[in-house]
Amino acid sequence: MIRKSKIFFLLGVLFLGVIMLVTGCDNKKEQAKPLKIGVLPVEDSLPFYVAQEKGYFTEENVKVELVPFQSALERDSAFQTGAIDGEITDLIAAVLLKNAGVDHQIVTTTLGIKPGEGRFAILAAPGSGINKAEQLKGVEIGVSQNSIIEYVTDQLLQEQGFEPDEIKKIVVPKIPVRMEMLFKNQIKAATLPDPLATYAESKGAKVILDNSKEDISQVVLIFHTEALKSRSKEVTGTLQAYARAVKEIDANAESYRALFTEKAGVPEEIKDTYRIPHFSLPETPTQAQFDRAINWMLDKGLLKKALSYNDMVSGGFIGK
Repeated sequence: MIRKSKIFFLLGVLFLGVIMLVTGCDNKKEQAKPLKIGVLPVEDSLPFYVAQEKGYFTEENVKVELVPFQSALERDSAFQTGAIDGEITDLIAAVLLKNAGVDHQIVTTTLGIKPGEGRFAILAAPGSGINKAEQLKGVEIGVSQNSIIEYVTDQLLQEQGFEPDEIKKIVVPKIPVRMEMLFKNQIKAATLPDPLATYAESKGAKVILDNSKEDISQVVLIFHTEALKSRSKEVTGTLQAYARAVKEIDANAESYRALFTEKAGVPEEIKDTYRIPHFSLPETPTQAQFDRAINWMLDKGLLKKALSYNDMVSGGFIGK
C-alpha cells in the first residue's frame, strides 16, 4: 500500500508539473503577443512612431505593433474582424463602428483636444472667384459622404449662419481625386485635411474656412472592449508611452521632420515648410464634443438613437 501511495504521489507531482509547464508556456505566449494598432499614413500617427523609435513602448513593458493601412476601409475591416486590437480613427467613424455592433471604447483623443489640432479646410478652386464664405451658398463642395469631412463641412458652414438648404455638397470619396478636381476647376470648392489642405493652398486654392480656431474634429484611439478587459496594463502602458512621445515631439519637433514627412504622407513640395502639428497629452473627448457629433449623426439619419457617452468612452487608462 505504501508503495502504491508513493507511485500515485509521484504521478500527481508529475501531472502538476506538466500542467504548470503548459500554463507557463501559454502565459509567455500571451505576454509575447503584440498589441496591434492600425494606423493610416496621416499626421496623427507621428507620436506612435516616435514612441516606437525611442523605445518608449518597451520601457513601459508593452509590445506594440503598428499596422499600416492605405485606406480607412481596410483599417476598419481589419478592426471588425479582430485582426488588430485597436486603431486610430476619427470620432464619427468610431461611432459608426459602435453602431454597427463592433464592441469598442475610445481611450483618448489624439488630435482635436485643442483648436488647430487636425486642421480641415474648405478651399475654393483657383480662379473660381470665391473669396469669402457667403459665396459658398448653393455651391457644391467636394466631400466624402457620412464622414468627418462632411461633418466638419456642415459645422463650419452652419457657424457662418448657413441654412441647411444653402449647403450643397458633391460626393468625391477619394481625397486625391477631390483635390485634382479642385485644381482643374471641375468643382468650385472642396474640404481637405492637412497636410493636403496646405498643399492645395500652395497650388493656388484659397482657404475660405477652417477649424483652426475651434476644436470641431477629434481623432481618437479605440480598442476592442475585450482587449481593454484582458490587456488593460498594456493599454495603459501604450498611453504612457504615447504621452512621453508627445512631450518629446513638443520639445524637439524638427528632429522628427523626416519621420513625419514619411509617415504622414506630406507632399514633397511642402515637406520642408509644412508645420508639424501640435499634439496634446492623452485626454478623452468631452461630453460636449461627443454630443455635437452624435446630434449631427442623428440629424443625418446615420443613427436611429443616441449612443451613450459612458458606453463609448473610457478614461480609466490615462495616467493609471
